[in-house]
Amino acid sequence: MERARTLTHQAAELAMAGFRSLDLTIEHKADGTAVTSFDRDVERSLRCGIAVSFPDDGVLGEEEDELVGTGRRWILDPIDGTDPFSRGVVTWGVLVACEDGHGPLLGIAACPWAAEVVWAGRGLGCWWGDQIAAASDREELAGAVLATSGIEHWAAGTFDRLTAAGVKVRTWGNAYGLALAATGRVDAFFDARVHPWDVAPAPVLMAEAGGCFTTLDGSGSLHTGDALLCGPSLLDPLLALLRG
Repeated sequence: MERARTLTHQAAELAMAGFRSLDLTIEHKADGTAVTSFDRDVERSLRCGIAVSFPDDGVLGEEEDELVGTGRRWILDPIDGTDPFSRGVVTWGVLVACEDGHGPLLGIAACPWAAEVVWAGRGLGCWWGDQIAAASDREELAGAVLATSGIEHWAAGTFDRLTAAGVKVRTWGNAYGLALAATGRVDAFFDARVHPWDVAPAPVLMAEAGGCFTTLDGSGSLHTGDALLCGPSLLDPLLALLRG
């Protein structure tokens, strides 16, 4: 955990060097998503650090091919929220997670623009800086705040059902959305289109914070393509609204 936090801190400092840089170069990958040189440099920094400290471990990251190892597997999103990052907008962050044969082992969401790091390790609790973090314990849907990275991939009617139930939808998403959910500053976080690296820290962050991580099909798999983070009391009613 200590080594993971150090590597994430170094990666976050590197990412901040490019944030709001006047000479930031933005490219587009084959799938149309944006990428910058800092996305690649930050992931390379993390991969190099992992290779030195844990040479038998595998790595799955957004910007390079998967490295298959014989031990644990690290899952990296060097800049989660490249669109806001490239536009000088906050909500982006560095996401680092690790899993072993027993499941999620650790997760870190670092938002250096806010000087915030939320981290959790299996059996170690969830921490927001130097204080213990807890997910929302809200029981009522009306007035609950649900954060998201965007609604363009939501199924038709989803937004209307949530607002009719009194849920306040806010676009406080990307890495920051994970941090907000794990610390109870929002009651829920939902994204309808995610890759594994977009939410890899979430299972252990939410479990250690006393909350829930799941998917619309109920599997909780990182590979399903969507993700819901919330307190336990809101899990079933939110799933019912999101599923329609």
